[in-house]
Amino acid sequence: MTYTVVTIMSYKRPSDEKLDEALVNVLLRCQTIGSQSEFVRLVVAELEKDGETYRVSGNRIRKYALENGMISLEINYRDSKNRRVPDTCPVCKCDLISIKNSTLDGDTIELMRKCQACGYISSAKGSIPGRYTFIRKTRGISL
Repeated sequence: MTYTVVTIMSYKRPSDEKLDEALVNVLLRCQTIGSQSEFVRLVVAELEKDGETYRVSGNRIRKYALENGMISLEINYRDSKNRRVPDTCPVCKCDLISIKNSTLDGDTIELMRKCQACGYISSAKGSIPGRYTFIRKTRGISL
């Protein structure tokens, strides 16, 4: 008989304090990070400097850094087949505000919806976030 040994890697979910410390260290070294996957890789590497294994999603990192004023975002959009305009921001889950314009015959139409927290813009063309560029906000990083 042949037995296969399976090793199960255990990992931790970082606390907000641990995540905050890792984000500050990464953002002090890098002013601009070109993608969410690169941002996650840098933060996880920083978390694992003490020998522990951590898992953290890109969404959690992005939302935490936005909520705490550590970063601003540049969002590159890609086309989507879904033409429905969302009510909440897919980037940070905040409410979108409607941007309207008057037509020549006196009606009002909705041009787009915009998030005031992260800058996401949704229009009737059906575009969704394709790539994020993370830019350090100097005021949001405390030593």
